[in-house]
Amino acid sequence: MFRLLLRYPLLCAMAASGSVGAGLDPVVLVNEHIEVGIDPAHGLILGFGLPGKANLLWVNPHPFSSIRNAGWNNYGGEKLWWGPQIDWRAVTGRGFPPDEALDGAWTVINHTADRVVMRSGVSPWVGVRAEREITLARDHPGIVIRNRFTREQPSPQRLQLWTVCQVPPPRWCWLDSQPAAGEAPFVNLRPQLDPTPFTRWEPELGCVRFVPSPSSRYMVGTRGSWIAAVYDNLIIVHQMAPFPDGAYAEQVSLQFFSSPNFVELETLGGLATPAVGESMTNTVHWRVLPRPPALTDTELGHWLRVQLAPTAPTAAAR
Repeated sequence: MFRLLLRYPLLCAMAASGSVGAGLDPVVLVNEHIEVGIDPAHGLILGFGLPGKANLLWVNPHPFSSIRNAGWNNYGGEKLWWGPQIDWRAVTGRGFPPDEALDGAWTVINHTADRVVMRSGVSPWVGVRAEREITLARDHPGIVIRNRFTREQPSPQRLQLWTVCQVPPPRWCWLDSQPAAGEAPFVNLRPQLDPTPFTRWEPELGCVRFVPSPSSRYMVGTRGSWIAAVYDNLIIVHQMAPFPDGAYAEQVSLQFFSSPNFVELETLGGLATPAVGESMTNTVHWRVLPRPPALTDTELGHWLRVQLAPTAPTAAAR
């Protein structure tokens, strides 16, 4: 455990400071294919990578900086929030920070060699409790994450399961784009920011390519089932299954946020308004794929679709 924690600085610092406790201790899952570091004390996945190799997630080297967003500490890694974000101000009276129950401490309720289940507190704003089951894939470098909201207290608020994962800037990201009739290939989610210089619609691949900006920010989204970050030697994929049919507040099920230090790979489930005692769930698969060195970009896109085909049907196959 100690060796693994050293590779996830925030987990190591918490363990050393005694800031974790029963049900909140850092958890490391590892097999021959993949290694994952989980921080229940903040409800985060902070480590993800090939065993013994570098962390593929971005972790904030200075999370307690005085320069914070609305008093919020960005630890990095990956998290689950409720969406749609466009409803936050009406519900909570603020546009940010996120719901303190989901952004605070979670408790590990089940832990085996290849699986952990953790549960949040109940949101004071929308009355839901979140649960995440994180399981190592057995035959490839990847994990399966099952997300659940259960309504514990009455609320009329509509909800989406929204995952936000920060990774170092890749060469580019592909967002699967399967727009409904009359929809554009992608949506600019921050109209005050211009994504045009960093964007290319590639209809032969059914994808939109987004290149990170080294000096500015932008946020875009598509209706699709997977998002891929392409690096020199590997590709990280987040993939929802089944294809995300349903209603979407901003007509997107995938979001990409670009900033100078990291980018965000984001998935959104369909809208639902569960009653007390009812739940809503979705599943997100993470995979690490080696990048074939001899392929052109277009060939790489076709190759990637073949790898994802068993669990990511295109619109034509729905």
